[in-house]
Amino acid sequence: MRDAAARTVALIASVLALNGCTLHAAERDALSVGNEVAQAELTASGASSLYDALVRTRALYFRGRGASSINAVPGDAILVFRGGALMGTMESLRMMRPADVRFVRRLTPIETFHKYGRRVSVAALELELAAP
Repeated sequence: MRDAAARTVALIASVLALNGCTLHAAERDALSVGNEVAQAELTASGASSLYDALVRTRALYFRGRGASSINAVPGDAILVFRGGALMGTMESLRMMRPADVRFVRRLTPIETFHKYGRRVSVAALELELAAP
């Protein structure tokens, strides 16, 4: 009798553990953090703005990793660059369509400082526009 109860408990625990793994994998896929996202994935999101497409495909792009610095707090959370030049803040993403870009690449705050000399608290995004 005890063996049957132990097996039942083990079976239930295994099912719950597998279910948790499946949910975690689904959440991870929905919030993918790949370094680059291509036009095909952005347009497939069905969003009308580039910002909304990025939120749907790469929500983690917009999450910070904690406090950056006590002495030199960055003024901007996220900056957007195109062709090596500052294009603006996240608001510029709301004015663009997913079909307008070839890809978007995310840079960490450290990469942003080394490449552009700008401090950001979350990240920077580099865009390459699609050919007209």
